[in-house]
Amino acid sequence: MNKTYKSIMKKNPWVQCPTIPQVEDLIRLVKITNYTRGANKAHKRLDHLEATYREWISPIADLSEFKHCYFVNGVTDAINQWIATEDRPWQYYQGDYEYANMISGRGEKVKYTTTSDVLYVSNPACATGNFINLGNKPNPVILDCAYLGSTAIQSMHIPKTTEQIWFSFSKGWGLIGQRAGLVFTKKPHKSLEPMKRVEAWNYTSVEIAIAIIEYFGLDDIYNLYRPKQLEICEEYNLIPSDCFFIANSTDEEYAVRRRKDSIARLDLSYIMNAQNV
Repeated sequence: MNKTYKSIMKKNPWVQCPTIPQVEDLIRLVKITNYTRGANKAHKRLDHLEATYREWISPIADLSEFKHCYFVNGVTDAINQWIATEDRPWQYYQGDYEYANMISGRGEKVKYTTTSDVLYVSNPACATGNFINLGNKPNPVILDCAYLGSTAIQSMHIPKTTEQIWFSFSKGWGLIGQRAGLVFTKKPHKSLEPMKRVEAWNYTSVEIAIAIIEYFGLDDIYNLYRPKQLEICEEYNLIPSDCFFIANSTDEEYAVRRRKDSIARLDLSYIMNAQNV
């Protein structure tokens, strides 16, 4: 047991995917892309990404009710666009991603939903990296699925009242610096729809996302790293998360990293990178 690794896990409040050589090798082959606006080439490539992504993610999430698709600079950008256009009161669960409330100050942190206010929720959950059973909600739901791609394939229930669902290529593929994500909505998005009309998105990141989908299966990276996650968790007496680069613990030693009740969320990426997984 490496004491340095334990210390890093205790001090690090962040979680992120380790460096994945296979992904880095792939994106080196993607050329910087520019299109002339109005030539419709950018739209054709985005339409291709949308169609292939819908099929690719379908074993986990059925997006058939979400007719509108937009490319964003990761889920953080999806949050920016939502908060900029959201005038209703909203709430989020204890331990969930805090960024939306950081930039707006309008979110109510709750343990359980007690009102019909809009619910922002991540699944897999930011607090643990685990899938949660959302059931059906009376609330309008904004669903953040940034951690998909870092888990095994399992069908995920999408509440009927979900208005937006977001996906990212940062978490499961180690592309935090590429800022690639998708927003699916049932109605045209107030800010992203006008941006789509004028082809205002990152064309090169679209090509990176297409390359990921065409080269990798949805759970390929999870299957590659899961054995190492289990090995680390056994060595350090941790609880494996559904997300391959996260572990959880109820040990008092990690109390500073608790996000929900007595559960601490710990990042394993440093160990995985150091051991050249």
